[in-house]
Amino acid sequence: MAKYRTEKDAIVRAAYDLIVRNEANTTSVHDILRETGYSTRTFYRHFRSKDELLVAMYRVDSDRVTETLTAAVADAATPLDALEAWVDQNLAVAYDPRRLRHAAVLSSPEATNASGYDEAHAAGMAAHRAPLVEVLRQGNQYGVFPRAEPEADAFAIQAVVGAHVRAKLLGTNEFTRPEARDHTVELFRRALTR
Repeated sequence: MAKYRTEKDAIVRAAYDLIVRNEANTTSVHDILRETGYSTRTFYRHFRSKDELLVAMYRVDSDRVTETLTAAVADAATPLDALEAWVDQNLAVAYDPRRLRHAAVLSSPEATNASGYDEAHAAGMAAHRAPLVEVLRQGNQYGVFPRAEPEADAFAIQAVVGAHVRAKLLGTNEFTRPEARDHTVELFRRALTR
């Protein structure tokens, strides 16, 4: 079992490395095999296609983001703190240099055009939104966010944060992470409380 885990991890690492290096060029299964030194049989033992590999990479990363968001929200003392933590951890996907590489690969045309990506992305976004929906529900229940419509507002907050992340990935966002976080939180604090 350890051997298979090692193989799979090496294939995923090679895919990340090659997609970053190749930028505009498409990475092939052959490129991944050359990078890892594995045979075709080894690749297909783990993935039926390059598209399946890319979708699996997205799911693993998305699940990590969901875990981080859930933990950040759970650790917050108040609903407003939880909103801020949720926004901040979402921004970290592109603003944290360690996570930026994965975000760049998983939002690249090569990844987003993979068969099955749209479905995995939609499921990931819903999972990321779920802790925020709960924060808004609790905030509404306790009078902290009296105007909250949890499902719709969570979708809007996620869209604004997503715009910051996309702009950062494209190099067009001039906000620092704290500025993007504070602006987003204040914008929605006003909308949720007035």
